[in-house]
Parts: sequence; C-alpha cells; structure tokens
Amino acid sequence: MAGRTDLRRQAESRRQWAQRQGWTYEDERPALLERWRDAVIGAATGEWAARFAVSGPLEGRKVTVFDCVNSAPARGWPRQPRYGVQTVILVELSAALPLTAVSKHGLAVDTMVPLLKQVVRDRPDRHLHEIGDPAYDQVHVVETADPTAAERLLTPAVREFADDRAWLAWRVDGEHLCHARPPETDPLTHDDAALLEELRSLIRLADLVDPRPEDEAHPGTPAPAVRRPAVPPPRDTPATAPAPAAMYRGDAAHSGVFPAGRPPAGFEAWSVTLGGPVIAEPVVSAGTVLVNCTDGDCYALDAITGEPRWRFAARSRLTGSPAVAGGQVFVVGSDGVLHALGVHDGQERWQRTVGRSAAPVPDGGLVYVVHNPARALRDASGLRALDAATGEPRWESPLPEGSASGPAVADGRVHVHGATGALSAFDARSGQRLWHHPGRDTQLTCCTPSVVDGTLYVGTGRAELHAYDAATGEHRWGSQAAGVIDATPAVSGGLVLVGDSHGGAYACRADSGHPVWQLPSGYGASSVTISGGSAWLVTAKAGRRLVKVALADGAVRWRHALDDSGTSPAFADGIVYVGTGKGTVLALAADTGRGPRRGHRRLPR
Repeated sequence: MAGRTDLRRQAESRRQWAQRQGWTYEDERPALLERWRDAVIGAATGEWAARFAVSGPLEGRKVTVFDCVNSAPARGWPRQPRYGVQTVILVELSAALPLTAVSKHGLAVDTMVPLLKQVVRDRPDRHLHEIGDPAYDQVHVVETADPTAAERLLTPAVREFADDRAWLAWRVDGEHLCHARPPETDPLTHDDAALLEELRSLIRLADLVDPRPEDEAHPGTPAPAVRRPAVPPPRDTPATAPAPAAMYRGDAAHSGVFPAGRPPAGFEAWSVTLGGPVIAEPVVSAGTVLVNCTDGDCYALDAITGEPRWRFAARSRLTGSPAVAGGQVFVVGSDGVLHALGVHDGQERWQRTVGRSAAPVPDGGLVYVVHNPARALRDASGLRALDAATGEPRWESPLPEGSASGPAVADGRVHVHGATGALSAFDARSGQRLWHHPGRDTQLTCCTPSVVDGTLYVGTGRAELHAYDAATGEHRWGSQAAGVIDATPAVSGGLVLVGDSHGGAYACRADSGHPVWQLPSGYGASSVTISGGSAWLVTAKAGRRLVKVALADGAVRWRHALDDSGTSPAFADGIVYVGTGKGTVLALAADTGRGPRRGHRRLPR
C-alpha cells in the first residue's frame, strides 16, 4: 500500500528511468488497464488506473512496465489515504499465440487451475494441458483451441526456466507475455538494475516461447546489439594457439595454486570500475583478465594495463566466474543460459539453456555444469556434461539433493558437493555415479570441493573441513573451524588453507588435518590463493582487505584496503587481481601490494 507522497515519488522515479533508457513515459494509460484488468487484478473492488507507464525497446522486444493503482482508496492510518498498487511487466511477442498460459503461479493450484478447468467445461472447443506438481505449486497450464500450440509453451526449456525462478508468475495472452508482481509486494522501492534484470529474464522466456530468427528485432524497434554474428568468426588456428585453460580457483580441480612469476618490467598497479558489482573471482588467461559483473556483462581486460579488449552483454546477472579452455570463454547467467565466447573477440559461438548453474568447468573437451534450483532442498538438481566445441549435451546425471557448489574435475572423475553436505563422484566420460555420501547438515553450504593428489577436500555447514579419498570416497580426516566453510580449500606444500565465515583463515596438514596456523578474523575470510611460498586472501570487516601471508606460518606481509567487499583473489605473472562489490577490478604487484598511483578509471558503457 502507498500514500500520495509515495505515488509522486514513484512517478518521478519512473519518469527519470524512462529518460535514462530513452523510452517513453505516460502518467496514465487507460487502455492498459482495460486490456489487462481481468488478468492482473481480476474482480478486485475499487477504481483502478494504469499509472506510470514506461515503454521502449530492449533486447529487440518492446517492453512496457506500469502500475495498477487503486484511485479510490480506503482511508488508512494515520490521516493519509493508502493506495493499492500492483506492478505489471509486458513483453510483446512477434505474433499472437492462440492460447492462454499460466506458469508456476503461486495461485495456480487453488485459483488459476480451477478457473481454467471451468473454462474448458464451458467451452468444448478448448483444450486444457497441465503438468507439474501441485504439492509444490510447480504447475504449468495451457488452455488452447489448438492442441499443438501447447507444445510450444511446455517445452523442457520453458518448464526448466520457469522452475528456476520462484518469483516468476507469468502468462501468455495473445500477443504479450505478462508478469504481474504480487499485490502485497511494495513496488515503490524502485531499483533500476533489479527491474531491468526482471525485464531481461522475461525477454529470455519470451524467446523460448516465441523464437525469432537470429538478430531479428521486433518490428518498429531498433535492432539489438550484435552478440551473435551471422557468420561465426574463424576458430583458433595453429598460428594462434588457444589460450591456456583457466577458471575459478585456477584449474578444473580447484587447487587454488597458481604458477609463480614476476610482473613485466614497467608494470604499474591499476584499478578500473566496471558497470556493475563483481562478486565472482576474476580469471586470468594469456594476458587477459576476464571478469563477470552482476549487471550481465563479461569484460576482457588487458592484464598489464587494465585497458578493455571486449565486452559481452549477456541477458542476465553473471554471479559465477568465467572459465577459459580451447580458445573459448564460458559464462552462465542467472537465466540459465550457458554462453561460449571467442576468447580473442568475445563473439558468441554457441549458447545452451542449462538452468541456473554454478560456474562452468571445462576439461577434456567437455564443459560441466551443476544445475542449482531456486529451492535447493525441494527441487531436483543435476550434473551435466556438454561438448565444449558445440554445446551439444553428452550426458546428465541426477543429484540426490540440491547443490549450490560447482563441480571439481580430476583424474577422470567429477566431484559435486550438495547443499547439506552430500558428496558424489561421477565418471567424467559417461556420467555414471561412482560413489556417494549422503548429507545431514542443517546449516547449508555452497563450498566447491578441491582435489589434489588423489584427495578431495571440502568444507561443511557444521564448520568442519574434511578430506576424502577421491577415488573411493573413504573418509580420511576432519578438522574443526569456527564458522561455515563456503570457501574452496587450497592445497600446496603439504598444507590445506581455507577461510570460514567467522574464525578467519586456517592452515592444517594435508595428510592429517592437524592445525598449523590461523589468521584470526571475526568476519571470516575468502578462499586462499597460493603461489610459491606465499598466499593471498580477502578478510576483515565486510571483506574489505586484501592480505598477503607467508604460506609456512601465516605471517602477514602486507595489507591493502578495498573500496567494498572483495572476491577471492586470482594470480598470474606476479600480479594479484581482485574484484569488489562496487565494480572495481584491482591489479597489484603480488610482492609489494602497492596501490595504483593514479585514480580509478571508469570504463565507458
């Protein structure tokens, strides 16, 4: 509910947003309410109006955002009247579809499904198609005069996309895809980035429901930015050797160990600000730093200077690290689409819908992804292997429970850690499950395991670090920490280094788990990056300090303050890289930690 002041603020916020986007703004659009009243507010009482309507092109589709506002509100307390408000998002389709669809609707089981069934009973020329599990509100319904049209909205890709988004209540009605936020949700806290994320998510769904030719824009709107060239660029040739594999925690086994090196002569520390927060560890390969931002862009920066090389605009938030292998960069967005990009130019080679997933792991010509459902403990999860060159599926294995970790690949096996502590190992070529330990943790964790010299290391929600035989699953030892261990362990020099949520960073013997040293921090620590006899991590309050320590005893060598919470560090050629929640990417000489002489550079949008 909102008051007059709230409505004025909403109008001004939407007006400014439309101006920034180059879109149109109208304070009232009666035709919208007439068209969508029954679909959005149904039989609700009161005098409603369609207010604060913003329309324009996005990703080649025409989109509209407006609020249904009760213009004759009941008196509230204190003296100011309160107004009922419901935000509606519309994405225009290329052509009208002769059906109505309701998908994964919170009211689907109790309201929408019975209503649609009544329509079918009253109109024998109509057909009802229903799939899903009513016990969990995962219901997809299509009511149509054309039975074949239902298949268009009930494809596995559409169902999986909707199931990944607990917030997404959508319907296709004629020429529009419509998403109405629940009335009880306050839409007057206007967040441009969040609203654009919802719009891009709806556009991705519209593309699944209403496929368009490559790069074909909606009539009357500008063509979208080119992401997929009509003629793919040539593959890397022997004269241009593919960039070496690089990914989260360095390699497919996530050892956290990086080759030693020194910065090139003349290197100066640098700092650039990107378009959105960086919450995933940067990846460095062949002189290029690859960074994913939550604004949906993947950036390639020169590792020595920070100058931009290319930028790829995905259609959704990028919250995991990119991965490089075979001349391609792999990124997966929150919309569940895995993109393969050319490492030298950022042009998209292929894409595949895999569902919302942890950071991809390429290895041996395949790329592995772990599907993370929105409700990890209730919805099915799975491990998938795709051909890295084409994106074609090779195999899929179900996981016994939802997982929030990425896969660790070593010695022909793929290891996956479940949200409640379950561990599973699969054959990397066939997907056959080799061994499994059930999970019983009550505190969830998203710790991605690491595998070194035949031993798997993983942290738990019970604040424990464990070691297992990677081939058999036999438990070797356990060691106690102070907080939840989400950080991936790093292993080198006979030591395992790991950060937790409350105690700081720990080092223990890799063969026994016996503690060696601790770097205390009441705010926990990130994953640890190791090179030679040194290690780097992010710690302190809100993760705002990059620290270098001696590997043998944990003695602090230097500290560098960050402008916001930092990612775990990456290392290459004597330079340490870290991203922050303010969108900053920082590169420092690993031995000295001296900051940039110049101020931040902000890359152009």
